[in-house]
Amino acid sequence: MKISDISASLFQVTAAASVQAKPATAKAGAKDGTGPVASTNDKVDLSDLASALKGDARDLFKNLSADDRTSLGKIVSSGALSADELNDALSSALKSERKKAFWQSAKEDADAGGTADGAARQQSMKAISDRMESTLESRYAAMDASGMSPEDRLAALSKLSGDLKDMQDSWDQLAGIGMPMKAYTLKGGDERFFATSKEQAAGQKFADLGLRSGSFDKVISALAKDFSQRYLTDEGAY
Repeated sequence: MKISDISASLFQVTAAASVQAKPATAKAGAKDGTGPVASTNDKVDLSDLASALKGDARDLFKNLSADDRTSLGKIVSSGALSADELNDALSSALKSERKKAFWQSAKEDADAGGTADGAARQQSMKAISDRMESTLESRYAAMDASGMSPEDRLAALSKLSGDLKDMQDSWDQLAGIGMPMKAYTLKGGDERFFATSKEQAAGQKFADLGLRSGSFDKVISALAKDFSQRYLTDEGAY
């Protein structure tokens, strides 16, 4: 037999053995756990996580990108955080961002005093203050000079009080850029802005994991600004 015939026979035997060995190895791996893990086990079940979240955390999670949701899912599936801790951590992060957005809005409104529009408002406010002062002086002078009866004086004082209040309201509107100044006050304990101690602890634990995502930051900032603007509008009506 030629050497080429021997080589060809060896090749055929080796190839046949290889084909037979592959399914056997795959079966053994699936049975004893030493083979490749099924791809379904590598997937993170985000639907279960989403249903475990609630309130602010759930709203934030729903608005995140698919990659960010997957990253958060892996944090929970790895055991680094429980679903409850992630819920508290997301709530804490959103509330913290809301406070930043709220005070930033207040700062921008205050800084607007240095703009052309701000200067015009300052002039209008000064005009109202001057009018209030002159009205007060002229009305009192008229009441003192006319010798009016106590009843008429009381009526004049009542009208003066109403006129001054209208002018004061106009001044307040200008000072608050269309809304009462108290809209820029946050009450301590308002859980829309202030995280509980439990949420803060979870938030710190989440921060320690070092997750960094520009898309996450962008979403949470947008949600916080939107909430802050709605808060200013709604609360400013009181």
